[in-house]
Amino acid sequence: MMNLHRLHKTFGTTEILKGIDLDIEEGEFVTLLGQSGCGKSTLLRIIAGLERAGCGQLSYNGTVLDEPQRGHFVPTQARQFGFVFQDHALWPHLTIDENIAFPLRSYGWAKNDIAPRVAEVLAQVQMSAHAGKYPRQLSGGQRQRVGIARALALSPKVILLDEPLASLDSNLRDDLGHEIRNLAKQFGLTCINVTHDRREAQILSDRIAVMADGQIQQVGTPLDIFTRPTTVETARFVNAGNIVPRAFFETHDSLATGIDAQADWLLVPRNAVQFTRERADHPARLQDMVFIDGRFEIKVEVKGQSLTFFSETKPPVTEDMGVTILPDHVVPLRA
Repeated sequence: MMNLHRLHKTFGTTEILKGIDLDIEEGEFVTLLGQSGCGKSTLLRIIAGLERAGCGQLSYNGTVLDEPQRGHFVPTQARQFGFVFQDHALWPHLTIDENIAFPLRSYGWAKNDIAPRVAEVLAQVQMSAHAGKYPRQLSGGQRQRVGIARALALSPKVILLDEPLASLDSNLRDDLGHEIRNLAKQFGLTCINVTHDRREAQILSDRIAVMADGQIQQVGTPLDIFTRPTTVETARFVNAGNIVPRAFFETHDSLATGIDAQADWLLVPRNAVQFTRERADHPARLQDMVFIDGRFEIKVEVKGQSLTFFSETKPPVTEDMGVTILPDHVVPLRA
């Protein structure tokens, strides 16, 4: 449905995007995940038409939206993509229903058609009772629901979201995240989301594109990204587990057999361990243990490395405790 091919963008002498390639399918929810400054917001603005690409091509359903080399550019208003902003971007002097009606009037909707459509989208985001209020009278979560309703008003097939949950508290963030995902599936929307929040990306996304330094490092499902990262940088950013040098496993170590010889680094997930009362493959010294979110989080020192593991049950804590790392869980990483 949408194709990004070799997109570049430079501000002054700083190269922000360094050849972005990405295909997004119809009805898919894709999140651009990365640290501040990685280029994800610039990429979203290019898709929205708020910035022009330096070179490369952006196309949607076979229509070229941006291709500087050939002088092609479709302006923002002609793309008719919905946009949900982090700070809600509601007009404070307009009531909620007036905020939602504004884009409909801008696109020339008949007056008699506007009110029913506003009522319809307010009902979709469960905000019908607040139609006559002003933004200042709403909570952060309610204001964001209004922002989503406004994005839905023109029945776009693509919704762009710029960190839509960042200003909300953690519990509300999860709840609204599930609501956004359900709305997207209900109406068959294609959604492109930008965030630096790993949990938000997992809740919302069908696929995640991890970005760093103006490039896409890896694209995959949340399960792929968080359990099978391909690079050290991606594994560290998504906090996938313990990253250890290959030398951590000595040549005579049973786990060394079968590990990719090209991998200089290895990911040992936090659930990839068994604790024993006797010294197993690796003697371990307990550093800390806390119970959180229904499981034990155990920090141990193994071969001079401080590693963290999860356990559903309290492990045996003795002077002779050890850990056995499960080889099938270990993931080779590129530097």
